[in-house]
Amino acid sequence: MGKSGVITIESKDNQVYHDVAVLFKIYRSVSWRMQVQIGQVKHRFQKEYGTDVDQFLESIYQAGMDINDDEANIKSRVEAINSSNKFLKLIDEAVELMRKYHPQGERYYWILYYTYMSAYQPNNITEIINKLEPHLSQNVRINRSTYFRWRESALKAVEGILWGYEMESRMLLEHYRDTWVIDV
Repeated sequence: MGKSGVITIESKDNQVYHDVAVLFKIYRSVSWRMQVQIGQVKHRFQKEYGTDVDQFLESIYQAGMDINDDEANIKSRVEAINSSNKFLKLIDEAVELMRKYHPQGERYYWILYYTYMSAYQPNNITEIINKLEPHLSQNVRINRSTYFRWRESALKAVEGILWGYEMESRMLLEHYRDTWVIDV
């Protein structure tokens, strides 16, 4: 990263970090683990304090207590839940933006939803395609290659929302740099 904060050199770390398909592949498991953690924390608070988490935290803040030195490790659990929640919210917001504004947004939304985001994980591509049919105009039947092409386009659309058009901008700048030589 340069001094300006602009990425100047393509590295393997950036390629992995910017791989939206990897993010979607772990979406379902992160969502599941977050729900389990929330349930565990809620159960623990109810058992130990006789109240729910929100009421407990509100009473701590009103009393001016510091939860940094908690023995029950409450702070780390709450921070882990918060971190996971931010991850899911970031992806959810990007998908909703794509759904709302992209010309194929509704189609792409359902592809991503059934492939990666629904609580139920389909067993195979045929099952996903069958679930997609009611959401397509005039109940169009799609084949596997169309599904994969649309899925790739949906991932690229969300990737553009999450990280902008960094790669396209870099390629365009390189093109103009290489094409337009200033004579001095």
